Amino acid sequence: MKDSNVIGKLTFQDASEENSSILVENIMMLKREREKLLEEIKELKKIARSKIKALKSEVAMLREDREVLKELLTILNHTTDQIKRLPNKNKTRY
Repeated sequence: MKDSNVIGKLTFQDASEENSSILVENIMMLKREREKLLEEIKELKKIARSKIKALKSEVAMLREDREVLKELLTILNHTTDQIKRLPNKNKTRY
């Protein structure tokens, strides 16, 4: 009868030790990758916050420009209306 703990020349204990070693290596590798990813995410968040700040500033300036242009158009429309109401002095005399 063949020993059930032996597979070819490899015993279950040897296989178990190899599997444990591989598991430990995989865990360590995944932990290192996790740390690298966390650092990368931290940097990406920092960049994103910076871009958000710049974009907010640009939007604020654009809103201000919009208000100035609206005011300018209101003044121009008012001035144009006043000019249209002036008597026409350009009548040519022959």
